[in-house]
Parts: sequence; structure tokens; C-alpha cells
Amino acid sequence: MSEQHERFKVVVLGPDSPESQLNHFVEMMQRMYDYHATLHTDWQPRPGWQEGSVEWLSTAAGSDDYFFAVAYPLTTGGQELLDHPAGYIIGSFHYEAPLFVQHRFGYIADLWSEEAYRTEGVGNQLLTRAYEWFKQQGVNRVQIEVDVKNPGGQKFWEKAGFEPFEIVMRKSLD
Repeated sequence: MSEQHERFKVVVLGPDSPESQLNHFVEMMQRMYDYHATLHTDWQPRPGWQEGSVEWLSTAAGSDDYFFAVAYPLTTGGQELLDHPAGYIIGSFHYEAPLFVQHRFGYIADLWSEEAYRTEGVGNQLLTRAYEWFKQQGVNRVQIEVDVKNPGGQKFWEKAGFEPFEIVMRKSLD
């Protein structure tokens, strides 16, 4: 399933997605996780996390529980550059106690734009497609988490209409 946009082609991953698209997805995940590891030492990915990731993606893609999409740039003639993905997104759900009116809400777990495509709209195009999916799944609220040491990410999310809602605090017990 794909959708044409002005600058990018957004491809929603499903169980029949080619392995090349799944590999592109995992490669971009690696770059995102490497970046987050520079922000905090506890964001270090587990060694070998990539093993089984393609299988997990192909199993989870197309389910009602996850949304995975990759954006590919288009040439000026509208030709997609399938060897050079521009970004990806992962959507899922989070749940509150059922005593709340809205106890199920959309959650953007990851959104990554390759550096060469930042400020060109790839993140917004991925978000637009994710919002459509969330609405189809019956939710009307989406939340994200952005690292306090990521001012560029905070600025992006605020421009996308997100506003501070909670402060997540933690304490190490080591």
C-alpha cells in the first residue's frame, strides 16, 4: 500500500513487503538508535538487536497493532528512488487504566528523517499517513516522547502541533 506525495512516496509496510524495504527500515532504525545513544548512556541498544528485526517487522506489519511506513524521495519527474529511503515511522498504541474515558491512544514510537531530507517535509508526510491509520483504528489522540536533550526533535514536534502534556521522571535504583 503506498501513497503519492509531492516530494516523497510513503510506503506502508505489510506482511508481503519486500525484504529490501524491511532492511532499509532496520538500517534507519540503527541510525536513529545510534543518535539516541549519544543523548543518554541508557539508550544503548542491546547488542545484536537487529537479528530477528526483519522477521518481527514482516510479522507485525499489517496488523492492527502496529503501523510501519517508509518514505522514499521522488525525482522531479515523479520517479521513486527506492534505494535511498528518506525516513520511517513506527506507530502503535498505549493504554491507560480503563477508568479514563480515553484509555487507548496512538503512540509514535519512532520517527526518523535522514539528515539529507530534514526540513523537506518527510516527517510531516509520514505523520499524515500515521494519523490516517490511527483514525482508522478508532483513536483520536496521539502521544510521543521526545528526549530533553533533543531540542531539534522538540522543535519539530511542536511545529507538528504537539504540546507538553506530562513530564516523565525517573530514578536509577543501581
